[in-house]
Amino acid sequence: MNWIFYILGFGVIGLTIIDLVWTTLWVDGGAGPLSKRLAELIWRGFNRIGKYNNKFYDFIGPVTLVSTLFLWSFMIWAGFSLFFSGDPTSISNASSPDSPIVWYERIYFTGFTLFTLGVGDYSPKAGFWQIMTTLNSGVGILFLTLCASYIISVVDAVVQKRSLAMSITSLGNKSTEVIDNIWNGEDFHNIDLVLVDISSKISHLTQQHHAYPLLHFYHSSKPKESASVAIAILDETLTILKSGLAEENKTNFLLIQSTKSSITTYLESLTEAFVSPSDTPPPIPNTDSLIEKNVPLISAEDFEKLFADQEKRRKQLMGAIKIDHHKWPDQ
Repeated sequence: MNWIFYILGFGVIGLTIIDLVWTTLWVDGGAGPLSKRLAELIWRGFNRIGKYNNKFYDFIGPVTLVSTLFLWSFMIWAGFSLFFSGDPTSISNASSPDSPIVWYERIYFTGFTLFTLGVGDYSPKAGFWQIMTTLNSGVGILFLTLCASYIISVVDAVVQKRSLAMSITSLGNKSTEVIDNIWNGEDFHNIDLVLVDISSKISHLTQQHHAYPLLHFYHSSKPKESASVAIAILDETLTILKSGLAEENKTNFLLIQSTKSSITTYLESLTEAFVSPSDTPPPIPNTDSLIEKNVPLISAEDFEKLFADQEKRRKQLMGAIKIDHHKWPDQ
């Protein structure tokens, strides 16, 4: 019976440490198996209650993060409690050494050792259990350090994600509005400096999504702060600038292509996580306002064909917006 406690305790501790290191330190690994399943359960739960009030979606990210930290702490604590239960004499009460230790005292001792340095009213048996107590304390220090740095990194990434969204939506709330704002009557080079900055930020955001999988679950109720909405607006704008103009030399083609490539990598990271493409593509942008201002666009037939060729990509963008509980920017 004692060996069962040893095996169970060691297994729980090992699985938790693997999940902890996998999620916090492995940049390309995504979320660990435990963290991923917990996040999916929370996501499904909030999707159900969010139907009654959209405000609930704002809590998905924080609740997922806190729940993951509690899961790790509970499992490490439970693992060491099970391991110390393998030997009834592993711990003794300093005030009455001859009194037997009951189950809740082992939980108390391993918890204090894990989260603090202990209080001295209980002590481990000399030899092997002193080493295990030191290991218990060391795992606690590692756990608290990794969790603190992970929280700071995730929150910082959320701020940067919303900053990126606002830098895009400040140009316009839909692709045709952006085109209108950057058109100076001769060309579209007003957007060049903006694209240099945005392209770098999108690449950085992609790497953050790989490094901090919980970032996927942070939702903004404001469309202007939603990265999925902002990147959809930007991608539609770049499609028009790249292939929807009737005249050449109006844009910086290489810069547009580079930004498009950054968006492609971003969409791939979302697909690898949990975002599925939409079943139907979003509507084609209405260009009536641009035609009225003499923006040199290709014919209506060619414009429609251009966006039909982009259907797969646009379904990915639409899927990202739906999972973020927003509407397509042209709707």
